[in-house]
Amino acid sequence: MLKNDIGINAGTIWRLLSEKGKLSLKEIIEFTDYKEYYILLALGWLSRENKISFSDKNGILYVEINVYQMSEMYY
Repeated sequence: MLKNDIGINAGTIWRLLSEKGKLSLKEIIEFTDYKEYYILLALGWLSRENKISFSDKNGILYVEINVYQMSEMYY
């Protein structure tokens, strides 16, 4: 996978989160049909850009867009 592909996947996931709100990793997999490691690479990209935040509830990883990022577009 090329770096550009990771960025494209990050954009897809960011738009999904902006539409659906907080999602679990499992839900992101179901919505995107991406392999888990592609999602994790994209989430790392978004996290590095401080676009998303993570939370853990009962051992389930949840991801959501940082509140101040909601007004911005990604890709």
